[in-house]
Amino acid sequence: MRLCNLVLICPLAVALGQPYPALSANPASGKKKADSVAGRLVGAWRLVSVETTRLNGEVIYPFYGKHPEGLLIYDRSGCMSVQIVSDPKPTVPGSSSREGFLAASPTDKAIAIDGYFGAWTVDPSGSTITHHIQQSLYPGERGEDGVRRLLLVGNRLTLVAKAHESGEEHERRLVWERISPFAR
Repeated sequence: MRLCNLVLICPLAVALGQPYPALSANPASGKKKADSVAGRLVGAWRLVSVETTRLNGEVIYPFYGKHPEGLLIYDRSGCMSVQIVSDPKPTVPGSSSREGFLAASPTDKAIAIDGYFGAWTVDPSGSTITHHIQQSLYPGERGEDGVRRLLLVGNRLTLVAKAHESGEEHERRLVWERISPFAR
């Protein structure tokens, strides 16, 4: 049993300890800045807030509501994943089974959760991050590169993305807070 655990854990430890590979392609002049930012991004982040701002400055909450919950993970190998659960919390399914969820209408399922995964890279200046979306709950995002401005201050990460939704231009601001190791 111990040997089995070591066989499973050792490759994971090696992978997590590897330097961030996507940064090696950055020009030398910006590599140190990007490496520094990327190193500080590695870990798990809890969603604090999401605000969508119209061009006229009005703040709206069209998709996630005012108090969504979410988790964002960046790892050292360059993989990332994000999940956001809307507010109010979804009530679908009413039972604790997957069958109940599958029986729900597509509309009810679509408003419940947003999520995608893929790779991530930081630009040489360290001012933007790109989520290279491999798979998403929204088919239109698959294969897309989502560029976000980033601001990292202390244990807070702010990501800002431009979006064209509902026939107008918006700016979406997501604020994340680093999750301390072993926090529950």
